[in-house]
Amino acid sequence: MKTINYFIFLSSLILAACASNAQPSTATPQPSPSPTSTSTPPLASTSTPDPTPTLPAVLITSGDWVSPYIALTFDMCQDPLYPAGFDAAVVDVLQQYNVPATFFMGGDWMRTHPEETKLLAGNPNFELGNHSWSHPDFTQLSDEQMGQEIEQTEDMLFQLTGRHSRVFRHPYGFYNDQTLRVVAKHGLHSIQWDTVTGDPDPNFDAATILAEVQRTARKGSIIIMHGNGRGWHTAEALPQVIDYLKSQGYILVTVSQLIGLEPLPPTQ
Repeated sequence: MKTINYFIFLSSLILAACASNAQPSTATPQPSPSPTSTSTPPLASTSTPDPTPTLPAVLITSGDWVSPYIALTFDMCQDPLYPAGFDAAVVDVLQQYNVPATFFMGGDWMRTHPEETKLLAGNPNFELGNHSWSHPDFTQLSDEQMGQEIEQTEDMLFQLTGRHSRVFRHPYGFYNDQTLRVVAKHGLHSIQWDTVTGDPDPNFDAATILAEVQRTARKGSIIIMHGNGRGWHTAEALPQVIDYLKSQGYILVTVSQLIGLEPLPPTQ
């Protein structure tokens, strides 16, 4: 029962990180939504990628447990009714340490943060993934609605950066067989996590976030954090997290590297 309750608690933190108007006091001021902002994606354009063969409809929570690679991931999401911010300090730390990271980009977040999106895309260490347009619970949507959320996010990403994503993260981490099939049909790999930092909780200070990483991270781990201004102590904890992982012999990579879509760096 304790395990189930702890999972529910952590899931509620992830929900709050994208669907709440609560902001940490150190967050970058958030932009105001444009007059055309809605809770649904805009009409499709022509910049969607060519059809891709359907991938296996599986959920990936980690890499293999043999090689010493770990992926840092940051969700950049928002509910259109509650626009989020941008934690520039998180990006500064990653750049100072010169380490890779994967950012899961919400389409509506990119709409209100075009320059920040371009900034992330300009760093060759950073991978940009798809995190839906408006951060809905995919298990409550039709196939058509899910497809629209995915495609319009890809369209926005392409408009701003000229690239498409390979990986997708379900909003709130909620999924079922149907959602996995739809994501795979769109040529994306469904990525979850196995290490939760709890950074949307203001009571999780830097020491607590580090302790969670120390307790749960292992070879192949995917670590979830937030770079949208809704991680209260993420930037403060991140140097300690990176130092700890490196001290344990782990090598930081993107999710696409971790799951074999791109070459891995050498272990030596």
